[in-house]
Amino acid sequence: MSKLIISETQDKFIGCMLGGAIGDAFGAPVEFISRERILALHGQEGVTSLLPAYGKVGAITDDTQMTLFTAEGLLRAYVRGKYKGTTSWLGCIGHAYQRWLQTQSYDSPSNLNVSNDGVLWQYRELHDQRAPGNTCLNALSVAGGFAELALNDSKGCGGVMRVAPIGLFCWRLKDSFSLDDCFKLGSDAAQLTHGHPTGYLAAGAFSAIIYQLLEGYTLVDAALSVIPLLKEQRNSEETIEAIEAIELALVLSKTERDYAKAIQQLGEGWIAEEALAISLYCTIVANNFNHLMTISVSHDGDSDSTGAISGNLWGVLYGVKSIDGQLVEQVELTETIQDIGKDLFEFPTWEIGPYSSNGEFEDLISTKYPGY
Repeated sequence: MSKLIISETQDKFIGCMLGGAIGDAFGAPVEFISRERILALHGQEGVTSLLPAYGKVGAITDDTQMTLFTAEGLLRAYVRGKYKGTTSWLGCIGHAYQRWLQTQSYDSPSNLNVSNDGVLWQYRELHDQRAPGNTCLNALSVAGGFAELALNDSKGCGGVMRVAPIGLFCWRLKDSFSLDDCFKLGSDAAQLTHGHPTGYLAAGAFSAIIYQLLEGYTLVDAALSVIPLLKEQRNSEETIEAIEAIELALVLSKTERDYAKAIQQLGEGWIAEEALAISLYCTIVANNFNHLMTISVSHDGDSDSTGAISGNLWGVLYGVKSIDGQLVEQVELTETIQDIGKDLFEFPTWEIGPYSSNGEFEDLISTKYPGY
């Protein structure tokens, strides 16, 4: 692989992570208010810049917090595999979610031995409560194990909005992770908190779409390519709902340029398949990243989640170079997010393990992503 291709691909990894965080921050101030109110407050275009939320401009929410912990869990799983010879991808993601749970002032189940260390635990911003989803908090609070799947019937978007790193990670290890494997890990990671099939299958679809975009698919073709994966799943009625949402988004992207009207047809984004469908539509029709931000959050419903998913998609399509530099500077924890995006790209090249001779680098990685 040439240096140019490596540089462009790494740019997409960082763009995916930063784009999602910026979208999250764009939607945070208007998440719980109507489109009518948004337009009254911010003009007829809607939200056109980062606005104050949680006491600052560019504040992230639980969406980005959990996305970062998903990435951390994957990287810690990889490090563990290098040193232990075996690992549990899902278990390490679940362990990371337990660390996030404790940042929200909730106790983990007493039977779980949670390691509160690593790169993310040190950041005060990740200990702030930014409207965390009750489904996530409740499911993690009663988990019987790090990899135990939730027994609730929630299909909220809290599973789908956090799994973009799974698509990045699986593609980077695509000799070990097929598209089907990526879909399954994304679904399982969402099912740690969301037990309704539509809730976790939409997350699997989103992870797989990220994977396919890195393979060079257009967004339309990437979305179409996951429909056969959905059709293979059990729970046919719920699977049909996810497929129909994706198909409607693709149809509207060709036929409806009244953005607000199209989004209204797709829903409000509180449930998983709606959030994914709105984000697909917005990313396809947007003229540029700033336009994407405006249309993806200026609606009734879960604005931060649709902004985050849209930003993930745009970033992996066009890279961080396509994102307004001022927005990159304004978003909270930008350097940390960029660094984790970089690590998600570079980790297969890390010289770590029993036979490594680079002790200083090993210490650095083990401090960031402890693998025990």
